[in-house]
Amino acid sequence: MKKILFGSVIVMMVITGAFAEGNEDQNMALKVGTLGLGVDYSTTINKDMAFRFNINGASTSRKETIDSTKYDGDLKLLTVGALLDYYPSEGTFRLTAGAYYNANKFDLVATPSLSDSISIGDNSYTGAEIGHLNSTVEFNKIAPYIGLGWGNKPSAEKGWGFTFDLGAMYQGSAIATAEAIVNNAVSQTVKNKITTDVEQERQKIEDDMGSYTWYPVIMIGVNYTF
Repeated sequence: MKKILFGSVIVMMVITGAFAEGNEDQNMALKVGTLGLGVDYSTTINKDMAFRFNINGASTSRKETIDSTKYDGDLKLLTVGALLDYYPSEGTFRLTAGAYYNANKFDLVATPSLSDSISIGDNSYTGAEIGHLNSTVEFNKIAPYIGLGWGNKPSAEKGWGFTFDLGAMYQGSAIATAEAIVNNAVSQTVKNKITTDVEQERQKIEDDMGSYTWYPVIMIGVNYTF
């Protein structure tokens, strides 16, 4: 994730330098919202349209219960967007379309104690049988975006301003992986049953994440036109 973020920053610097040469209508913004913390760079195409490139990211931990199984979850957000802004009037209201590189993912870990049990598929297993149940949920890497907002207009009056984005990113159906760390003392028969139940659990995770096909984008911040 750090390599992707560093690479994106380098690309953004190159693009900024390329557009900056001979172009006085530019805008930078700092934002926060459902994509995490974000940085925007905008430059004019003509008086009504602008190109916008942004990088957003954050990470947080939370508890999650899926089909009675309790997980420790780590949500990692990372998106890189290439957007086209259309300003239909003299103000800063805009309509936006484009796409994001979507590296958002959710890592889940369930760890039963020796005396407790966790539900996997249609069966329960104790900590004496399974050390960990690890799952990862990801989505399509390329996610089209459509939205509206205010601000980021490179041809606006120079100085500080307000920026706001409201839209949705289509990231498709959830793609889940699951793996059980099975203790060595478990028999092959039980291991085979665990493998079947883990696949069933993986499918349940995908089904439970089905409502996240569209990811809401709400970002607010400040921008500077120069």
